[in-house]
Parts: sequence; structure tokens; C-alpha cells
Amino acid sequence: MIQTFPTASPTEEAPDLTDALRAPALIVRMSAIGDTLIATRTHAHLHKRGYAPFLLTHKNNASLLQCMPLLAGACLMTDAEKSYWLSDAKCKTLRSVNEEEFAQTLKRFSLANMTEQKHLLLPVLDLQNTRRSARAIRDFEQGFGGLDFRIEKSAVAKQTLWRILFVFWGFLALRQWSRRVPPAWLQKRLKPVHQLQYELVQKLPKKKHSRSNSLPSPVLTAPTPVNFAQPENHVVFLVGSSFRLKSWPREHYRTLRNLILAQTSLNVYLCGGKEDIAVGNYLAFPDHERVINSIGATSLAETLSLIRTARYVVTGDSFASHAADLLGTPVSVIFGSTHPLLGFAPQGSHTSVHHSELSCSPCSRHGQGQCRFKNIRCLTSIKPEEVFSKIEQILEQQRQIPDTQRQLSDS
Repeated sequence: MIQTFPTASPTEEAPDLTDALRAPALIVRMSAIGDTLIATRTHAHLHKRGYAPFLLTHKNNASLLQCMPLLAGACLMTDAEKSYWLSDAKCKTLRSVNEEEFAQTLKRFSLANMTEQKHLLLPVLDLQNTRRSARAIRDFEQGFGGLDFRIEKSAVAKQTLWRILFVFWGFLALRQWSRRVPPAWLQKRLKPVHQLQYELVQKLPKKKHSRSNSLPSPVLTAPTPVNFAQPENHVVFLVGSSFRLKSWPREHYRTLRNLILAQTSLNVYLCGGKEDIAVGNYLAFPDHERVINSIGATSLAETLSLIRTARYVVTGDSFASHAADLLGTPVSVIFGSTHPLLGFAPQGSHTSVHHSELSCSPCSRHGQGQCRFKNIRCLTSIKPEEVFSKIEQILEQQRQIPDTQRQLSDS
């Protein structure tokens, strides 16, 4: 069973992150969008302990910055360059600044929290704990050496050994059979990434702050882009995935599409990257006015907005599952070669995890490789009717909510 951990409840008003009394803390996550989304809950946990969260991440995640209202600032980094961003309380967004202004802001935050130490302290939470993240921290530290900062680094507990053992356990199966449960001793060793990150934050000393105990605003938002007609009454298919062994068969998506069109009034929005255009064309044929193929044509902000306003989301083990989890949208997450117990499953009560529990699963930590049984049964055995039943349940629950209450929750 997947473990849970305390989460912060949202409120309507965003906190003032520019308050100099709040101690700075740097979150490091130099990987892809999905991993960066998982890390957003640490923003709320830090805020509740009296810290102003700053983010160190890869430049490819730049579009996410405007969707993270709890950030006080960010440093986007590549091997060749850095860019700096600070929270603008008036605009409630992040603005680009130069290195000097960013450094002076960190100094102002730190000076307000100095006690008996002689150096400016900056807690650094390495949520990746790899050579790549360690190199990024060194490069960041070197850029501010003149400020006499002392980095206090702590890293998330790695479960690499146990995850490898879990994959090896799957390879021990000489044939495929269902309902094979991992041994209890191995399950106990595998903690959700959310919980590992939460435990790391709890190790920081709690700072006194007048608003530390206030409930922060949501850790992820999805602002409606300009000139984007936001639809209503729709379900989102996020059909793409980083690896084939994590992608639900397009034939299953087609069957699910037909069930939705025949038995509900929902529109179907197809989302994905440019590499998914062929799948999108397949799912959009034959033409239907309630099927909108936006694959390769929407920005990340637009995709997040579609997810936020959707009645339901169907996706694989991808960033969309974590976006729906954080935005409160009901979602079916389909696991293939990977396994929920590896730690990356969404944690929300509105999330339905579909997993075949085959003896050969997991066969990969991240979804790479080929199916050694040549049938991808871990994905094909998850039937469209199973997912559609979850959609029907949610629609029935939503019908029982008064229209006025639904409008308030959507807003």
C-alpha cells in the first residue's frame, strides 16, 4: 500500500514571500518537468516552517516558474549560463533580475535571520542527490562567493539500491502471472518520493515567523493564457510518455474515446508533444466535433489550464499525472513497466492508479528498454472499460454537487 504524508491545504490569498523576516532555503531539482512538479509540495512545507523557498533548476523548466506561487525566487541553469528570478508581490509573479539583485535579496533574507553565526547561512535541499545536482550547487555557490555564504546542504535519501532490487525481483519471474505482491520487507523499504522530501524538510530548524502557521496558497496554479479559449465539460488524454513501455496502447485510447463520446456529453481533448502527433491523428480519426486534437499545438501553460478545468484526465506515468494531482483534477494514471511502489505515484485521494500487478513488473525503474515477453501485457491488460468506469463514478459524484458549489470550486 502506498504511504501518505501530511499535505498543506490551499487558501485563496497568496503569502507575502518578500517579507525579509523569512529565512531563505534553496530547493535543487535539475531534472525534467514531472520531477520538478513533484518537488513543488516542498514549497508549502518550507513556508510553514518559516522559510522562503528558492528554486535551482534547469532552464528547460522556465515555463513552470509562473505556475509556482510560493516561490520567492529561482535560478535557472545550464552548463553555459544562469538566469535569475525574484517574486514580485504586486504582480504576484516572478520577474527576471540580474545576478547582483538576486544576490542582494538572498543577503537581505539571510541577514534578517542571523543569530550568533558569523556567516550568512543558506540551507540547500538537494532533492535529486546526483552528480548533476551536486555540480549545480557548486556552480551556484561559486557565483556568490563574495557574499560569504555558508551552504548547509542536506540531500534526500536515495533508494537506488532498493529500487534496483525491486526491478531485479521482477526479472526473477520466468513467466507472467497476475496479482504477484512484492515481499513485505521490500515494500517497507520503498517510500514515496513525496514522503522522502517531506522528511527532509522536517529536519530543518523551524523559524519563528508571524505567518509561518498560516495555510499557504496552492503550490501549483494554471493561469489561463492570453487568447486561449478555455473549454468546459471535457476530459483530457495526455497520450505521450518519455518511453514506449509507459505509453498505453493507442487502440485502448481509441476505445475509451468512443465510450466517452457514446455514453457521456464530454468533449475529448488530446494533448501531447510533437513526437505524439501520429498518435493524435489516429485518435482524432474519424473527425468528430467533440474531439479536439491539440497535440503539439499547446504550450505547457495551456496544457496545465486544460488539466485544471477538466472533469477527468487520463495519462500514463508522466508529468500530467502529477499536474492533475496538484491541481485537484480527478485522474487515471496508467502504470506499465514502472510500478507505483517505486515512489513516483501521485498521492491525491482523487487519483486512480491502474496497475496490472504482473509478476514481471517492474521491469524498469524509469520505463526504458523493451518488453522481454514481447507483448507489453502490463499495459494491454488494463482495459478501457476499467478506466471508463472510473470516469463514470466521478461524473456521478459531480452530478450530486450543487451547481453553485461546483462553480465556487472551479473558480
